[in-house]
Amino acid sequence: MESFERVKSLGLFFGLILIIIGVIFLVFPENVISFLAFIVSAIIIGFGLFRLIIVFIQWKDLYRREIKLVLSLLMIAIGIFIISNTQITVTALGIVIGIFAILLAFDRFNVANLRRKAGLNHTSSLVFGFIHLAFGIGMFYSAFSVISIIISIIGVYLLMAGIMVILSTSFFFDF
Repeated sequence: MESFERVKSLGLFFGLILIIIGVIFLVFPENVISFLAFIVSAIIIGFGLFRLIIVFIQWKDLYRREIKLVLSLLMIAIGIFIISNTQITVTALGIVIGIFAILLAFDRFNVANLRRKAGLNHTSSLVFGFIHLAFGIGMFYSAFSVISIIISIIGVYLLMAGIMVILSTSFFFDF
């Protein structure tokens, strides 16, 4: 019975953590975006510093050492740019995602056309094409807002998952 209580306590703890993170994602989506950009840039800077140290340690034995030195410095510079220009970075990322979404929309429209010509049901391909197109246009129009909406949707999911974990461990015992 003692192990059951530990699992129950752990389930309640993780459920509460999920709820807290979900609320943070819902209430502060812009801050979450900035935090995630900070984490990504810290990883890029850290890797660039690591590569830079390796280049200096192995300088004599390294093949194409100048290129590796420049790439290491470039990674550090990109990480610093991301930290200091989150809005520009998210917008650029949104534009790239928007381009892919629009290309996928045209692909779905092409599939819908081929299915229509073959006498097959083409409605789902057409609907998904319009969804991709709307998403792509939204990313071009305001990438930061669309990504904030995505972060908010993730927040709703985390909030609901936390509630389900707590209910599951407290009342249903189906963990």
